[in-house]
Amino acid sequence: MMMIKKTLLCSLSIFGTSQALVANAPKTIVSSKVSQSPMFEYLKFGGTTPDFDVVDKTKKYVENNNEYRLDEFLYDKDYVLRGPVIGPITRKDTMETQKGLGVRAAFPDAVIETFGYTVDPENPYRCFYFQRWRATHTEDMDVFGDVFPATNKVCETPVSVFSVVWTPEGKIIYEQVGAVVDRFEGNTQGKAAVFGLLHTAGLKLNAQPGNASFSIIQRLGHFFGGRGRSWSKEEDIPSWWKSESKGADSTDQF
Repeated sequence: MMMIKKTLLCSLSIFGTSQALVANAPKTIVSSKVSQSPMFEYLKFGGTTPDFDVVDKTKKYVENNNEYRLDEFLYDKDYVLRGPVIGPITRKDTMETQKGLGVRAAFPDAVIETFGYTVDPENPYRCFYFQRWRATHTEDMDVFGDVFPATNKVCETPVSVFSVVWTPEGKIIYEQVGAVVDRFEGNTQGKAAVFGLLHTAGLKLNAQPGNASFSIIQRLGHFFGGRGRSWSKEEDIPSWWKSESKGADSTDQF
């Protein structure tokens, strides 16, 4: 009986339900809000505050982006985009790769629902928002010469989180895209944004962070060329970006 009680107490403590153990545990004191990642500390721009409305500016940017009315002047020269398995990639390489995917032409009725704009409480230049994509694959999709015939299937992606970081000058220096909130939502097996559209069209990639096989596929794609880039060349990536992780590589530890 005593052994059962001890076993139960250990089990409860694992799940945080042993109040006595929690009460007696040493308290962790956070002395400051300095980011442990040098990149994200850099993106605070020395603790300054923007002289523009970050949420309003982000809303206008997203609306224009969804309607394909992009102003390239908005992007900083040190811009970087990063997603779960894409990036770090420059604006130039992003544009060139998107041209070869052909998703917009294949899903002409795409509707992107955007909501939940909020500013990072630790970085006034950073704005988060959520998106859910719905579209129908009514036209053939040409992906760098490989054609995926129209399936007329409806795509519904899970909600995913995006974020934009603005510079003090009001330009975008960093975008994070497509981090899935709940992979069981929708009908794309947990794939969001562009990867959800590709999945619906028949290009079902096992694209997950830390997937060694997909990392190899990405590197082979760069080696043979002609199919866009998953990340930019080292010499083109701005110096403020310190992570050595590329594409689907595991996240590095700072």
